[in-house]
Amino acid sequence: LSTRRFSPFYPQYEKAFSPRFLQNWSPAKPTKQGISSHEGYTQIIANDRGHLLPSVPRSKETCFPF
Repeated sequence: LSTRRFSPFYPQYEKAFSPRFLQNWSPAKPTKQGISSHEGYTQIIANDRGHLLPSVPRSKETCFPF
């Protein structure tokens, strides 16, 4: 047990949310040994001003429902 629980400065409300009192004990999730790499590449579709580039196909539909 941690000595922090018995400290007079330990906030009382934190005790109610500890796993022991919530009764939500569960085994730890397995972690990956390394970082997985993403496949593919980033494709730029807008210029510095935020406008779509001419090569990007535009939708004929509107995004507004009215």
